[in-house]
Formats: sequence, C-alpha cells, structure tokens
Amino acid sequence: MNLTVHIGTTKTGSTSIQVFLRHNRAAFAKKGICIPEVLGVQDHRNAVVSALNFGQSENLMQRLGINDPGQHAAFAQETSAAYRATIAAEAPKEVVITSEHLQSRCNQEENIARFRELFAQGFENVRILVYVRPQLDQLVSLYSTILRDGRSDTMEEHIFRHTKSFFNYFDLHGLIRRWGSVFGIENIHVRPYRALPPPQEGGVISDFCQFLGQDHTDPHFSHPVAANASINLQGQELLRIVNGNGGLNPKRRRQVIAWIEANCSGKGAEPTLAQARAFQNRFDEGNAWVTETFFPDHPEYLEPRWPEA
Repeated sequence: MNLTVHIGTTKTGSTSIQVFLRHNRAAFAKKGICIPEVLGVQDHRNAVVSALNFGQSENLMQRLGINDPGQHAAFAQETSAAYRATIAAEAPKEVVITSEHLQSRCNQEENIARFRELFAQGFENVRILVYVRPQLDQLVSLYSTILRDGRSDTMEEHIFRHTKSFFNYFDLHGLIRRWGSVFGIENIHVRPYRALPPPQEGGVISDFCQFLGQDHTDPHFSHPVAANASINLQGQELLRIVNGNGGLNPKRRRQVIAWIEANCSGKGAEPTLAQARAFQNRFDEGNAWVTETFFPDHPEYLEPRWPEA
C-alpha cells in the first residue's frame, strides 16, 4: 500500500485537484485509491491541525472547537484512529492526502515529523507531491484570491504586504528541504506548473491523475467546473470596492463573487516591473537549488512572467 501526500502550494491548482477528488471519491475507491473523508470533506485540514503544535494556527483550531492542549491532543489521536480505521476497512492500494495547509501551516520540521507519525506509518512507499511555480506568478494570481476573501488591498499594497512578511510562505527551497529532511529528498516529487498540459488537455487534473496511474478521461470520472478562475482588472476593482465598503451579508457576498467570476474572467492587475523584480529576486538562490536538483535542463520553469516595463 502506497501513500501520496499532495502539498497544495499556492495558486498551482490545488483547489481544482481537491474538488475533482471529492466528486470522484467513489470512482477512485473502485480503483483501489482511498481519498479519506475523515481527514476533511475536500481539503484534508484535520490532518494538518493534528500535526500542528497547540496554538500554532488558532483560527483552524477554533473552527474545529479546539480550545486547549488537551482537546488538541484528543483531536489528533481521534483523527489518526479514524483514518487508520478507514484504511483498514477499505484496504486500498493507494491513499491520497491533500491540503494547501501542508504548505502554509506545517512550516516547522516538527510538524512534518508529527504528520509522518500520525498519518504516514505502515506504507510501503510514501510520495510527497509538490507543484512549483515562480513566486511572482503565484503572487499575481493570489491577488484575486485575497479579494475573494474580503481584503481591499490595491496591487501595490498586496505586493508590499507579501514582500514584508511572507518570505517563508513562498520559499520553495525551504519547503522542499523541510519535507525532504523528514521523508527523504528522494521521495519528494516536484512537478513544474509551467510544464503541465494546457487546460483543454486536462491541465493539473490530467497530471495529477497520471501521477496516480489513472487517465483523467476515464468515463467513470466526473469533471466539475474549474475552481478559482482568474478575475480581470474591472472585476478586481469592483470586488475591491465592495470589500472596502463592507455591509454585505455572507449570502449576498457569495452572489456578488459568483457574478464577477462569471462575467469578469481574464487577466488582472500586475505590479510594476521594478516591484516584480524586487519581489522575485529574494528567491533567486533557493530557486537555483530547486532547478538544479529537480529539472536542471529547464531553468525556464521557475522564470516568472515579467510585466511590461
């Protein structure tokens, strides 16, 4: 029995993968691949919370009703036990765990070691799957997401905020080295986002299925609408104004976002070339290591799409 752990790096199709897995859980089960719902209906955040230190991510823990160290310890043990029971009942050939919080919240080596202890013991092979993308491309794509989440930053404010205090969040070198130190660098599988098939040929879903030894065009699979579509300049500005004014209840806000996504898709705001270079250059050394280690013949995979001067 094998385990695939998908670290959902920001803006690399993680939500699309998770939606696809959720909609096709039964179809995967028939193929001997377990997508354990006990870890989360879509994003397996229960595994992440179990691996954290108490208080390390208060908002995630509070959503789950965890308010003290004892509750956290009990939650971790109960989650691990339920996960093991699911695997024992299904007896799959492969288990898949996926969460974007494995990138953003499990940011200490001890978190990863605890994750291994709770969820990665007893497997013949453990594969850690990481999609990588130039940090600038991630940052620009992330702008629409933070507007969806309720912020009203301009692009300049967005760049400044993430330049000031989010280095570790975008540091691919540090992320890969942490997971490699626990699971072995030979078990880290790095897939360049830029090398994925085009969307009309399946994009990240096609690649993820191929990694699992499956064909994404299998008629047993359903294909839900793509998640987190890009929003153009006009849509971003409208959403930014709505966020700044406030006053919308959650239901109305979801309706506004759905309308913007349906009617304002396309290319959004970009930083200036000077802002872009100042941000991306912080990652040059680490990206050089990633390139040399995993795709030395393709340095362009981590070369960003620079805005026009």
